[in-house]
Amino acid sequence: MLRRIIALIFLFSGFYSYGNYDFNANCRRAYSSILSLKFAEGKALLHREKLLNPQNDLPYYIENYVDFLTVFIGEEKATFEKLKPNKALRIQRLESGDKNSPYYRYCLAEVYLQWAFVRVKFGEYLTAGYEINKAYRLLEKNHQQYPGFVPNDVSLGLLHTLIGTIPDNYRWVIKTLSFKGSVSQGTSELTRVLTLSEKNPEYSYLKPEAMFFLSFINLNLQNDKSEALKLYRRFLTAENQKVYASNPLLIYSVASIAMRTGNNDEAIRILLSRPNDSAYYPFYYLEYLTGLAKLNRLEAGAGKHFLNFLLKFKGANYIKSAYQKLAWSCLIAGDVNSYKRNINRALNYGNTLVDEDKSAEKEAKSGEIPNISLLKSRLLFDGGYYDRALDLLTGNRMQMVTKKDVLEYTYRQGRIFHEWGKTKQAIDCYEETLKNGKKDKWYFAANAALQLGLIYEKNGNRTKAAEYYNQCLSLNPNEYSNSIHQKAKAGLSRLK
Repeated sequence: MLRRIIALIFLFSGFYSYGNYDFNANCRRAYSSILSLKFAEGKALLHREKLLNPQNDLPYYIENYVDFLTVFIGEEKATFEKLKPNKALRIQRLESGDKNSPYYRYCLAEVYLQWAFVRVKFGEYLTAGYEINKAYRLLEKNHQQYPGFVPNDVSLGLLHTLIGTIPDNYRWVIKTLSFKGSVSQGTSELTRVLTLSEKNPEYSYLKPEAMFFLSFINLNLQNDKSEALKLYRRFLTAENQKVYASNPLLIYSVASIAMRTGNNDEAIRILLSRPNDSAYYPFYYLEYLTGLAKLNRLEAGAGKHFLNFLLKFKGANYIKSAYQKLAWSCLIAGDVNSYKRNINRALNYGNTLVDEDKSAEKEAKSGEIPNISLLKSRLLFDGGYYDRALDLLTGNRMQMVTKKDVLEYTYRQGRIFHEWGKTKQAIDCYEETLKNGKKDKWYFAANAALQLGLIYEKNGNRTKAAEYYNQCLSLNPNEYSNSIHQKAKAGLSRLK
């Protein structure tokens, strides 16, 4: 999850004319096209700009987005190796630029960061660490010299947020490198940019990136549903709908927010209306997301989207998870044999870098068929259909036979009550889950502790919040541990 969120820092940026950094009409259009994944169109505009204005350095920075997005979205090792030499050529060009421009260090830093995080995806951690350090220094120095340079606050804001969530066992690295930052600091910086973009037309181009990053921080680090809903409503204004309707990256953002805030039906509408023609670089994860949203409302047609994702996507992440979700759709339809066939494929394909794939492989190895009532309730809850989820649970209480089923039953009740705002019932269910499951390796107890921490933090009881966040970190479930622990660390960082 951390890699996913860090990498998203590079999806947006903005420019104005300054020395040999001329953000003219060609660059403006190219930038917009590339961030909308219209790579061919954007590259043609950059080629024209290089011919007409050979002294302009911005085309060399903007075109790096094509490589970054191609590799990060496509996840193909061969493509990564093919494009890798371009980084040195662009750095060489940008280093010869106008050192008195605020864009000088900024553009260099962004190129370093983009390549750092695609290297992480392919295991080149040492070089990635060097490049992250280099980028951080450039951004900090740029901020000191040009404190009013707003684009810097976007990149630095997200980095400061992420620095605040680094695991304790890696804190020595942060101290050694003199990195400084916290969740509150980074969030404040990004919120300031968003406010500025809303009030000052000069910075309106920064609104999408500020909304984009704040939504991910709220959902993945702060877990603040109320703030996420505010961002979601901003997306739905007539002006912003025009912006995201033709941008697959922003569609990914708004659909993710909708799914996580109880607006699953709207997420499906948005995903199904996305642009899907040959002018766009294929973003196959949106097909996976569509299948997930449909599965959340137990729709029979969910499976075809997972199949489409599996047939077309050539990367490694979410492959196991897609087979698991395809298996679930078969199980819900009553086809146990197809469930077994697809869940077994999760053993042979994909990798286990992300939590979703780890969970899928664990289920495949266990050989246990999920309790259908609990599975349906879980999916309905994920889609925000709380009344249906609770009705299904209470109507099938006698089907909870194994220890895992009984523990998950209590946990699912807690999650539903929590989202419904019935805090007292939620606390009771979470505490029972934590008490009965803390010695087991399932994720229910760890996430119950996390949710208790969030409840007490929201209620202003910092002592109890810290207690439960630390309890969460003391547990090591064999699935979703990375994302659960990351959120607990973010909670402790906010309390500090």
